Amino acid sequence: MGAIIRARDFSPEKQVGLLKPIIYCCSYGNVQSEAISINVPLARELLKFRPNRRSMRLEQCFSEVLDTLPDGVTIKDFDVIFNPQYQVDLLKIMVMACRKKPFSIVWPGKYENGMLFYAEEGYPDYKIFNIEDYDVTCIV
Repeated sequence: MGAIIRARDFSPEKQVGLLKPIIYCCSYGNVQSEAISINVPLARELLKFRPNRRSMRLEQCFSEVLDTLPDGVTIKDFDVIFNPQYQVDLLKIMVMACRKKPFSIVWPGKYENGMLFYAEEGYPDYKIFNIEDYDVTCIV
């Protein structure tokens, strides 16, 4: 279901109106410098809830933070979501949120062979996502 596009072949104009997140896995134009960090506002929202309730409220908190940002924004620095105590599918949350409000993502990990990686193997927050399992477009 996911798509992979080489950065040299990517045209942002063709992606307008698609209700799925674009995930930048490499440098592309000014995307990194223009992206908005959401780690602090997201952490503030999550702190409103007891630790054992945060997993259930993560999607709501993520949507509330996105609602404060302009449509089509590119986000970065959302590492708080990777907390191993949160038993959530981060990409699923992002795909659902993008259907309500369009945004793009600067991936905080690496891309390799159709997979997105976060953290290093052996660490508790290590995650692997198979792009084929999600309705996303990855720019590599």
